[in-house]
Amino acid sequence: MNYIEVMEKCEKYIGEHLEYPPTAKELAEFSGYSLYHFCHLFRAHFGISVGEYISRKKLEKAAENIAAGMSITETALRAGYDTPSGFAKAFRKNFGTNASEYRRNILKEDEKMTIIEKDAFSAIGYCIIPPEEIKSEEYGAYWKKIDFTKYPAYPENLEDFGEVAAWIHPTENNGELSYFFGFETNCETVPEGFFSITVPKAEYAVFEAEVSVFDEKLSEELNRLWKHIFDEWFPVSGKKFDEEKMCFEFYKGEKVYIYVPIK
Repeated sequence: MNYIEVMEKCEKYIGEHLEYPPTAKELAEFSGYSLYHFCHLFRAHFGISVGEYISRKKLEKAAENIAAGMSITETALRAGYDTPSGFAKAFRKNFGTNASEYRRNILKEDEKMTIIEKDAFSAIGYCIIPPEEIKSEEYGAYWKKIDFTKYPAYPENLEDFGEVAAWIHPTENNGELSYFFGFETNCETVPEGFFSITVPKAEYAVFEAEVSVFDEKLSEELNRLWKHIFDEWFPVSGKKFDEEKMCFEFYKGEKVYIYVPIK
């Protein structure tokens, strides 16, 4: 068994024993390594120490309990904190907000989230390679940074079911992400100067943004919502991100949605 498989077993073991988590020594014995060698392998694989990893997992479980309605006091005790203040400090450090606000945010987002199954569809538009490396917090509504006068105008007389913005999987040559912006259509012929993508059938968690397409804060809100989905919603929802499918922003009239494939 290679060390990656061993770390995966440790990850599963820790998850099953969070209430009374194992020590680094116990995990080393469980894995068949010396304590010294195990700690080095664990940090190399997860990027943090055993203690830090377990603390994060306990806080993630605490966040899940809070979202499910458990009292903050009981959550703190179950997470192994002797005082509410110690739990509050650790929670804020990990999630950037206090537990009460976290719960309100989860409930607020869930009110505008639906789960649907969407058939495969095609979209025609522009495939753009960003001129420079961009930060993840700038991914949302990236089309606002593009000068579309450099690209051909949308073809006339094509059915437009809504505009689609998506980061396309990296190329095999250089590993760079490409950005697609276009519109859903049933047109079978790709006009000159345009690019076509096929979005596969998938089950989606669909989140509605709280701004319109014309709102000045659109980009800021979408980036906040993207971060919320992956940093907060997935850890407490029980859903898994389907990495084999495509997530995208969808613009319909003045409504803006984020589609995230789940499994």
